[in-house]
Amino acid sequence: MEFNNKLYELRKQKGLSQEELANRLNVSRQTVSKWEVGDSTPDMEKLIAMSDLFGISLDELILNKTPEPAQTVQAPAQSELYKDIKEKVLTDENKKKAKKGAKIALIILGAILAIDVISFAVYVAINGFPK
Repeated sequence: MEFNNKLYELRKQKGLSQEELANRLNVSRQTVSKWEVGDSTPDMEKLIAMSDLFGISLDELILNKTPEPAQTVQAPAQSELYKDIKEKVLTDENKKKAKKGAKIALIILGAILAIDVISFAVYVAINGFPK
């Protein structure tokens, strides 16, 4: 089925007049009419809007291709994922590294805070308390 016929059929199935479709796509009724008789074709922006409106893919709309059924991939069970994470990520070695990293971060943060407090105290001693 050619695009113009496909558009006509989809519009009728949706129960839309040319005017209603035109309003939804922000074009004139005459533009929709030209598309349906095959005198012109819509630009990509309008094609995408039509595929969204009619709930079909661009391939179905333009090329009249039917979608191939998606192959379902069996997702691993949640407990298997947790087990894998626990075995590979939450090892004792990684836990020790995380604790060591947290300690280093706290020491650095404490040093920065101490420098900030000392700098403020020196400023106050030299210039007085800010107003």
